[in-house]
Amino acid sequence: MIFYWTVLLILLAGGCAGSAEFDRAAMRATLGIAEIPAAQQASAVAQADMPNPSYPLRLALYFVEKDIPIRHKIQLARWTDSDKDTLLKRLAPLQHEGIVADTFLLADSTIHGYDVPKIRQAAARYNADAVLIVEGVGTVDRYNNGYAAWYVTLIGAYVAPGTVSDALFMIHSSLWDTRTERPYATQTVEDRSTLAGSARFLEDGQALALAKKSALEDLARKVAEELIRSKDGKSS
Repeated sequence: MIFYWTVLLILLAGGCAGSAEFDRAAMRATLGIAEIPAAQQASAVAQADMPNPSYPLRLALYFVEKDIPIRHKIQLARWTDSDKDTLLKRLAPLQHEGIVADTFLLADSTIHGYDVPKIRQAAARYNADAVLIVEGVGTVDRYNNGYAAWYVTLIGAYVAPGTVSDALFMIHSSLWDTRTERPYATQTVEDRSTLAGSARFLEDGQALALAKKSALEDLARKVAEELIRSKDGKSS
């Protein structure tokens, strides 16, 4: 009995503070969003009068994976095959629009982390006209609600939905010409997912995966819209 009261007090102590605000500034800093480096931005401006690429594009997708120090509970994305397939499938309709000729995943052992020149060069070796670089971070705010009072009972500890897992996932992408230093476009999206369940069984990873999937779908929509605008602008 003493054990259950101890567990209850610990859980309620954590829940009293309620939900914490997500540190979006730290997430953006981790992604280096403020960076498309100044030198590259200046190069893009200098090349503003260069012709747009010929459509349809052969488009490479590169998902960044790198290690970061643990900070503010922020986790760098671990991209799964399912994540990559989600983006590939959402961009597939661009082929019917005559915007993309082919979309493929870029996997090259010479690339480590977020290294734009190496990524562009690797994409060019595979005859890609452009490469979409995708990186993401997520964080989870886990706290208790009023149902946590039931954790004092043996059954309640297993079935009471007294714990909340609130996940936020942020994705940043940049679309680059493979043969120049020109960034065509950047996009930043974020999505949240909130699940409630018993502290014993609620998995933070499930909430984070749902937020990541929604963010990927939003990213695909924005990238598609940007490519359509670019092609329409060239046509006009």
